[in-house]
Amino acid sequence: MSAVNQAARHARNLKQLPHVTLISHSIRAAREVPELTVGIEAVEYVQPLDVKDVSECSFYHVTDLPGVGTVGDTWDLRKTIDDYLGRFDFRGKRVLDVGSASGFLTFAMEQRGASVVSFDIREGAEWNIVPYSSPKFDRAQLVRQLEWHIPRIKKAYWLAHRAFGSRAQVYYGDIYDFPAGLGEFDAVNFGMVLPHLRDPFRAMQSATRLSREWVIATQQCPPGQDLPVMQFMPNPQTAEDALSWWWISESCMELMLAVLGFELVRKVRAEHLCVIRGRSESCTAFVARRVRPAVG
Repeated sequence: MSAVNQAARHARNLKQLPHVTLISHSIRAAREVPELTVGIEAVEYVQPLDVKDVSECSFYHVTDLPGVGTVGDTWDLRKTIDDYLGRFDFRGKRVLDVGSASGFLTFAMEQRGASVVSFDIREGAEWNIVPYSSPKFDRAQLVRQLEWHIPRIKKAYWLAHRAFGSRAQVYYGDIYDFPAGLGEFDAVNFGMVLPHLRDPFRAMQSATRLSREWVIATQQCPPGQDLPVMQFMPNPQTAEDALSWWWISESCMELMLAVLGFELVRKVRAEHLCVIRGRSESCTAFVARRVRPAVG
């Protein structure tokens, strides 16, 4: 049973969803400059940083970096990257990578034939920090840590960008307000970023307005949960994790995508190595195709 049908079963007042017809979309070549509507101001992409010292960098994903060696210590997707990206065919696609961090997914998609725009926040203070009132929680200290860490992540991205000879462009901004000046994309990719946002649906709505056809979203989902729900993750008793908000069920993801005009094409469940926790963990990649135009 699909997530949309599950939602209809559990919501007594939910009206029958209208029949939708798949809209045919033409796909431009990967290197083509997107056409911008008259009156829309083009964005300025970030100028590359000249980074040569790996000790100035923090890599989120384990990466085999040409001329440097193996770096990274949180997630190792090297053997499972195709499952993580939903076994999507990136050839000839222009892709927006939301929450690119040190760039592993950007460069993996680029190596598979995509033209990529990497997106991330401008500075650590913009992170959606859980506002714990507990005396155990020191928000100022966490902000300082983020302000130290985020520049290192960005330096890691640019070091890898240079090492791979990447042509990816970079835009730093507000995840809840993607500018139209970025142009249209064939696909928008969310790599494990949505659970860290206070309002994941709002971010999805903003980013997917720029997608003419595809969405790829990968995250960890609560096992055995059939209801379209988001479990609130912050624990006021411990106040330990102030950077994670939601555990989103698979059916909830499907329903949110449907609201935004996307129909699920496939889900890919796979085990991926979480180095920092010393074990493989299950993640689900959702690949969905636009069947209705964006609204708003």
